[in-house]
Amino acid sequence: MEFTRIADREARLRLGTVLDPDVLAVQQEEDMARERAEIDALIEEADREFAAEARVETERVHREVRGQVRARRARRRADRQVVRSFPVRLERAPVGEIDGEAA
Repeated sequence: MEFTRIADREARLRLGTVLDPDVLAVQQEEDMARERAEIDALIEEADREFAAEARVETERVHREVRGQVRARRARRRADRQVVRSFPVRLERAPVGEIDGEAA
């Protein structure tokens, strides 16, 4: 196989510059830095999405807890209303007056 010679001196200089190991190393570093920046941007975007999802989930859990607390309070209020509606107050019997054995 024969090698062709580049006759044009300017073309040889440009081709020599492009194929220079130092230039290739710098280009590789720039490409890696660009890739790293893209990856970092993707990671930041994913982190923002995860944080937004966590906020939504936290609010949902708080809403559920608040709903449970409200339901418990409403149940207690209803129980108090029932107790208040009793016409006679039930008195406790003294311990000595209870006949029979404890179960």
